[in-house]
Amino acid sequence: MLKNYLVILKNVDKLRLITVFFICLSIPIFSQQEPVLNSFVDNTSIKIGEKINYEIKIKVDTNSIFKFEENQPLNFFEIIEEFDLDTLKKAGEINFIKRFSITCFEPGSLYLKSPKILVDNVLYYSDSILIDVLNVKVDTVSKKFFDIKNITELQKNNEGWWKKYFLGGLILTLMFIGYKLYEKIVNTKLEKEKVQPPIEKAIIALKLLEAKDLKEQLDYKQYYSKLTEIVKNYFEEDISMDALESTTDELIDKLELLKDAGKLSLNIDTIQNFKSVLKTADLVKFAKSNPGIELASSDKKLLETVLLDTKKAIPEPSEEELLKNKEYLEKFKKEKRNKIIKKVFIYFFSFSILALATSIGIYGWKNVSDTLFGNSTKTLLKKNWVKSTYGAHPITIQTPNVLKRKDSEQNIQSFEWTSTNSNISVFLKIQSSTENIKQEESQIVVDELILELEKIGGKNILTKQEDIFLENGSPAFKFFGSFDYLNQDELVKRKEYIFLKFQENNGKQIVLIVFERDNSYAAEIAKKIEESIIFKIE
Repeated sequence: MLKNYLVILKNVDKLRLITVFFICLSIPIFSQQEPVLNSFVDNTSIKIGEKINYEIKIKVDTNSIFKFEENQPLNFFEIIEEFDLDTLKKAGEINFIKRFSITCFEPGSLYLKSPKILVDNVLYYSDSILIDVLNVKVDTVSKKFFDIKNITELQKNNEGWWKKYFLGGLILTLMFIGYKLYEKIVNTKLEKEKVQPPIEKAIIALKLLEAKDLKEQLDYKQYYSKLTEIVKNYFEEDISMDALESTTDELIDKLELLKDAGKLSLNIDTIQNFKSVLKTADLVKFAKSNPGIELASSDKKLLETVLLDTKKAIPEPSEEELLKNKEYLEKFKKEKRNKIIKKVFIYFFSFSILALATSIGIYGWKNVSDTLFGNSTKTLLKKNWVKSTYGAHPITIQTPNVLKRKDSEQNIQSFEWTSTNSNISVFLKIQSSTENIKQEESQIVVDELILELEKIGGKNILTKQEDIFLENGSPAFKFFGSFDYLNQDELVKRKEYIFLKFQENNGKQIVLIVFERDNSYAAEIAKKIEESIIFKIE
């Protein structure tokens, strides 16, 4: 019994040893290695605004969960371009490569800190890199200074010239197309309305009337009704006789009266032939007679002869009748001409509306209305601007008109210009100063800005700041925002402003641009003025 128990214990110890052995073997399989992060730059010393390439390499094993957030800030540095994440797989590991193109606009020795990197929900950073950002040196001492140059006229501004010609060409094209369409419509209508002589119209109507398909009495009735109607219509038009409502005997009597009066030189045979056809027509229409196809065809030919003889029998019109007819024709022509003029006006107006609608669709209502009716602020924007240098500590600026010198305070020179409609104003102050301004002195500058705006009637002033630097790396201030302004009509209006403060050429320069809110042209003028400021001395 004891012996068996010892054997069992011995076997249990062996089992434990085997289990521990396999556990130890499995540890490398299930364990994860720590990620390896390395960062590189192609240059550790740059000038302000110069581009450098920044690269981060991350190595993790295949079981790790990796996450890299896009568009992360890089401390003092600005990202010019961020490239997609590259992935390279090897046996048991994955290499991620992230590349950036970056720059910096703040001088000094600055650390480039890596963005956040998550591996298995654990936050990692690569090593920081020290970058020397150098100022661009500008020589303002050794160069010779010159007097302020005279105002130089700029070249004519041809920007957007094609828009006017395009709009004009579009309108002319639409008008030409409209005229051609109108001409075609009128000509077609005139051709349709062309007056046909009564005799020709009657003869053609008779020739179109066929007798070969007559079978039943109803057919003959319709046939003879049409025959007599054609002849009676001719008498109505060409002889001015009341024929349509006349009976056969009445119609013959009227023809004989006209013959006796000398107004119609018809012979007896023509009148008798006409009377014969009318009697046959009466028998067909009222007595239900059936004359036959031969007689029907013969009567048609007989009526053609009657019509031609009647036309020959009409005497030539007298001079009085000709005169009346001439007056009628002139009146008719005048009315016709007025109708054409009216239609031309309607078509011109319609196509003008179409051209206007097309232009509005392309350029917008405001641009079209400003082009057609004029806009003083847009005129200022498109005119030739003046580029001038101001002050003892000069600043060169481009404006629609020359800034006028104002009464200057001690060591301060002031210049000003306001548009005729007061949509935009420019204020310039230049002060002699040897004290260096610092970027962190923003509150002092804000107080100075508020004081300047209050001088011109500003209230409820809102300010925003934007950090800017000149090419030489020296700091400058830019504030922008809006304020309430009481105009001449005692109405409160909201205006916007741009406030700039520099320290160049051994002095301090302040530029204040005030313009109307909701006036896109004034905003463009303000931006153009701001972008034109330079301090280079020639």
